[in-house]
This record gives sequence, C-alpha cells and structure tokens, in this order.
Amino acid sequence: MSEESKEFDSNFRSVGETEQTFPDHDEEMFFPEDKENKPLEKKPFSLIGNLLFLLTLGILIGISWLIYLSWCPLDTSTIPGFRQAENAPDLPKIIKQALERDATISLTEEDINRYLAYSLHPRQQGAMSILATNPGVGIKFHSGHKNPNGTTGHGYLEIIIERFTGVDTKQTISLYLTPTQHMDPHNYMALQTTLDFCNDEFLIGGIRIGGTIGQLSVPQGYMYFLLPAYENLLNACLPIVQLIEENGMGIHINDGTIQLSPPQKQSL
Repeated sequence: MSEESKEFDSNFRSVGETEQTFPDHDEEMFFPEDKENKPLEKKPFSLIGNLLFLLTLGILIGISWLIYLSWCPLDTSTIPGFRQAENAPDLPKIIKQALERDATISLTEEDINRYLAYSLHPRQQGAMSILATNPGVGIKFHSGHKNPNGTTGHGYLEIIIERFTGVDTKQTISLYLTPTQHMDPHNYMALQTTLDFCNDEFLIGGIRIGGTIGQLSVPQGYMYFLLPAYENLLNACLPIVQLIEENGMGIHINDGTIQLSPPQKQSL
C-alpha cells in the first residue's frame, strides 16, 4: 500500500473515532418559546424615582397653566367708554376751569376713556409690535382694599392695553399705578406726588403685584420691561399730569371715579 493510501486511511479512522457528544434526555434543552413563557421579573419599587416623576409632571402642568392664563385676555367690554371717541370731553380745559374756580371735580372712567380714545393713537413697541394690530387703551379706577388690621389701602388705577396678534387673537396687558401724596412742611403749595407700579395686593412671598399679562398677575419689577408699551399713553396724558402736579391738586381714587381737589393751604 502506498504512503498516500495509508495517510488517507488513518485520517478516516480518526474522524470515525471522534467522540460525538449529544445532550442527554434528562438535561434541560433551551427553546425560544421557554423565554416567552417565563414570568417577567418585577423591578423593585422606587420611591425617589416616583417622586421625581410626579415633581416633573407638576412643574410641566404649572408652566402650561401659567402660559394659558397669560393668553386669556381681560374682559374689556365692561370698561365704560373704551374705544369710544365720540362725545369726548376736553379734560385739560375742564381741569383748568376747576383750578380757576378753586373747585373739586370728579372724573369717571367713561370721561377718561373717551378722552383717550379721541386723543390717543397708540403705536405698539417691543417684541410683538410687528404682529400686533388695532391697539386700544382703557383705564379703570379701584378703591383700596381693606387690610386685616382694619386700615384701607391706597386707591389705584389700572391701565389696560388691548391688542390683536395674528388673525383674531386678542391679548391684554395691564399696569397698576398707585399715586401717593404728601405735603412739604416747608412749602404749603408743594404737594409731592409719587407713582408706584403696584396695587395694594401681594403675591406669594410678599411680592407686590405690578400688573397682569392676560389674566396672569406678575410681580412689580416685571412691569418695568413693559413701560415702552405705555410711552404713547404718557405723551397723551402729559398735559393732564402736568396740570395736576404743577398746581398741587389732591388725588383721591374710588371705584369708577377719580377726584381732583384744589391745593390745600396749610396755616402758618
């Protein structure tokens, strides 16, 4: 026998003699179906994880609610004289006549708003000025609220700007102004008037309310960012403001009206 035949025969025997191992019938064999039938292991309860989830969910709901309130406009249909320019009174002339007669006059919200609708041509400024159209301005007068200690806060006025953004989306912002006056003890004609951008109510933490965006009350400091929107209103009211300030007229605000009284003369 040749050497090649011997080598082939030895290789064939080695293959035949190789021990082939198969799993015994007693051993457990794995099938894909067994994995599906096995019960899923339950993860342990995590109190911290659930609390973080609830906290995150609550924050998202709170932010969504604040955004919703900021786009819910105030009801301007209840403001007397709002956007009604007809029969507008000449307020600077009326105030001058009261000063000449040394008389006290009472102006209503309708008087002020008709005058503003006639004399004011609002022009929007700020980030939304490109989209804002047909702005209108109205003023409301509020009496001071009663405090728990029995005292009554200062009366304040609310200046409301209404505008439309987009096709027919109405948006309102309002600014609270509280005038306070005190006499100069060295000059009986010097009645000093200061304006605070707030009313007599507080947010959580004792923060003064400065106004509203939609129906959302915002802090006093935030209103300084909205002052450019009221620049045209100030220009229209400047003659009235100058008459009141230069002549030292007293200001008293009640619900729906503002009372202007002649200068108080102090006895020497």
